[in-house]
Amino acid sequence: MKKTLLNLIWLSVCLAVLLGCSGSPNTRFYVLSNLPNTAHLPNSTGQDVAVGVGPVDLPEYLDRPQIVTRNGQNELNMAEFDRWGETLKDNTKQVLAENLAILLPSKKVHTFPWKRSTTLEYQVLVKITRFDHTEGGDTVLHTRWSLSSGDGNTEFLTRETRYTDRPDGKSYADTVAAMNRVLAKFSKDVANAVIDHASGHLTQP
Repeated sequence: MKKTLLNLIWLSVCLAVLLGCSGSPNTRFYVLSNLPNTAHLPNSTGQDVAVGVGPVDLPEYLDRPQIVTRNGQNELNMAEFDRWGETLKDNTKQVLAENLAILLPSKKVHTFPWKRSTTLEYQVLVKITRFDHTEGGDTVLHTRWSLSSGDGNTEFLTRETRYTDRPDGKSYADTVAAMNRVLAKFSKDVANAVIDHASGHLTQP
């Protein structure tokens, strides 16, 4: 009886070890990050303009926890163990706002929705039609965006822009780093548009 009990205990231990060894890999979480705090634009007027960022819209296929990549033009891959730490929509909006606060520089950059009492000089509306990476190819950020008055009644410009960057490697960390870089390029274009309008030099492309 005692020997049988010991055998059962030993079998349970072996099964536990085997199940532990065959368990799923740990899930990795990622977030986009803002530019360095020293990344001011050389043509910044230094005016502490009040800017509202948002709404920022993304395609529904990106509105999920998994990092999405492309395998060719039409096939999407959902990473099983590589995920966003928060929604990509919220993360993108927040990082864009942080980048503008650094680039302008300004202490009055707000993300949508803002308080009714908030007074804005400019509002940036963004519709992202693509923000992903094609395996073996480039990371792409394709946007349609506008710069308007703070109350949204006057539109100063509308633009469609496309940015690409080749990741340094094949990992998801490399993909996220490339996404950071294209978002930084977009942030600089938006900041330059704000600066140009504030200084009276804005021209419609």
